Amino acid sequence: MKIITASTVLTAALSGCVAALWAPAAVTAADMSFKPALSVSEEFTDNVYEQVADKRSDFISHIQPGIAFTYQAPLWNWDVGYSLDYRTYARDSKGDEISHHGNLKGTTFLLDNFLYLDVGDTYSRVTLDVSRTAATESSLFLNQTDQNVAFVSPWLLFRPTAQATLKTGYRFTDTRYWGTGIEKQEQRGFADLNYEVTQKLNLTAMYGFTHLESLPSNYNKHDISAGFRYEYADKSFVFGSVGNSWQQFDRGRSTTFLFWNAGVNYDAGIAVVTLETWSQTTEDPLAVSTQENSYRFKVDKTLQRGTLGVTGSYSEYINTRTDTMDRKKAACGATGRYEIITDLNANLGLTAEHFSQQTDATLPWRFVATSGLSYAFKNELTLGLTYTYTTELRDLDTTDGSKQINRAILELKKVF
Repeated sequence: MKIITASTVLTAALSGCVAALWAPAAVTAADMSFKPALSVSEEFTDNVYEQVADKRSDFISHIQPGIAFTYQAPLWNWDVGYSLDYRTYARDSKGDEISHHGNLKGTTFLLDNFLYLDVGDTYSRVTLDVSRTAATESSLFLNQTDQNVAFVSPWLLFRPTAQATLKTGYRFTDTRYWGTGIEKQEQRGFADLNYEVTQKLNLTAMYGFTHLESLPSNYNKHDISAGFRYEYADKSFVFGSVGNSWQQFDRGRSTTFLFWNAGVNYDAGIAVVTLETWSQTTEDPLAVSTQENSYRFKVDKTLQRGTLGVTGSYSEYINTRTDTMDRKKAACGATGRYEIITDLNANLGLTAEHFSQQTDATLPWRFVATSGLSYAFKNELTLGLTYTYTTELRDLDTTDGSKQINRAILELKKVF
């Protein structure tokens, strides 16, 4: 099998984007937006290596240029975002670093209302622990790796009846790591059926076949599911789907498991309540195949001069190759935003997390408190100040062996 690399997908996507931009204006009318941005910030941390003892502090200077680009035309849709973070450490706790975050999504309408081509590429820094998110971690580099996920997907859209649509196609996904991580190439054929019973009720059915190749092992997987979505009131709806996967690994091992996606969104007037649960395979840098079972609730309330939010979640992560649950995570949190005066906003966030697996470097209990102020000047110029306190504990009834990290960031951002 000829492997399509991430760079090949990205090059093809950018070539298509350039071709779209040079298309004759008489043929298509396009809507284009291009917004560069620049952010400079100074960060102080009193525990750059997140040690229990012998903490080391440092000042970290950030320079972050970026762009946001969208292009919409009758035959082309493109959405591109990119930012670069150049970091220097004043006390030389680490060498100068450059990290990248890029996202590209494009759809080409090869035959209007029938044949389509989707392409995409995402480059970002992720944690090695699938139960954690790099965006909410205190460290900029500990237990993290750079991940690139690129895909290309031609597909067809059939309309067998006025109420039914059938989407069928092929998707190739290439996952690479610059650092630690298991690289994968996935080929998938799929068919998605949607039937509109009424304007408020939709029924769905899906079948997919996946062939995945990686260095540790390969597998074939069949997925089949059925579901619905019902809007029972304005801005209020319930949805659900359930299915089964049959997964056959090389060397003869096989497994089967249920997957699902269900929830309810209720606008109570005074607040919006969301309950949802899902089971799906998720990208894990350290495993060939990981199933995530998650349950979450969320309450959002809009105030006259701000917002309030409360969340809670529980997740389990199962290695389907070995059929073992290797980690669990429970979390709850609250956020708030208040407009003190016009263009001056205050933010507050509180988070508590418990992880089932831990080492000396990653303790099971984690508490994070974040507060901040931001002021929006004219011409999309923003000044922000953020303070974050993080503590990790081995046990709730003792601080022995615990870690504390204090971070403060002053940032100035301009969107041109």
